[in-house]
Amino acid sequence: MKENYYEAIFKRKSFHLFRGVGNDTITQDEIDNIKKAYADFDCLYPDIKTAVRIVPASKVNFKRDAELCILIYSEEKENYLMNVGYIGEQLDLYLVQHDIGTLWFGIGKPDLPDYNAMKFVIMIAIHKVNEQSFYRKDMFKAKRKPLNEVWSGDDLGVADIARFAPSACNSQPWYVENNAGKLTVHRYKKPGKRGIMPAAAVSYYNRIDIGIFLCILEICMNKKGITFNRKLFIDNASNAELTTVAEYTVKEG
Repeated sequence: MKENYYEAIFKRKSFHLFRGVGNDTITQDEIDNIKKAYADFDCLYPDIKTAVRIVPASKVNFKRDAELCILIYSEEKENYLMNVGYIGEQLDLYLVQHDIGTLWFGIGKPDLPDYNAMKFVIMIAIHKVNEQSFYRKDMFKAKRKPLNEVWSGDDLGVADIARFAPSACNSQPWYVENNAGKLTVHRYKKPGKRGIMPAAAVSYYNRIDIGIFLCILEICMNKKGITFNRKLFIDNASNAELTTVAEYTVKEG
């Protein structure tokens, strides 16, 4: 990964409301820089074409006082949702580093459902937030599953941070097994449970979530000097409890 956004993991939070965050606005230069940065983010699948459009929040009827919404589009290929999550989380952390508050907004309705032969996938609502007190002060107060529910084996000093990856409705749909230096990452679906998401949406958003988690996991391993080889598996939207999505063979540096 070209940039290490590790410190931004601790700072970021989901701005479910942007009211009262100040009167500063995102400049045209910042918008241009967001687009330039997006073009340079790493992806899981270089052969899957993606793009972003940045539009006024009012254009997509976002009602929570955001300034703008970043709409992410992709070709519909195998694992395209995981790929979008992986790229989109780099975007999320880049924005946080530049004092722009964010909210992954899964139920947003795009003004253009198709763009340059790509389908709309998800949007991120944004607003300038210069005042640092509005960001997360103590990430460990955020509600997350205990470590033993998302990870087994040696945690490599990364698991306790990686588990704070954002996910749709805080579903945290991942489970990692570390067996002698091989991390097997699964998309996890608790039998009979889906929270508040419509049943048809769970698999869609959780496949994006897994890409977000892989991004955070890799940032944490990079921070710890852990090198790895990554192998990805096709997630065919199985309804199984565990769907293997990636394996990392790690070497601690």
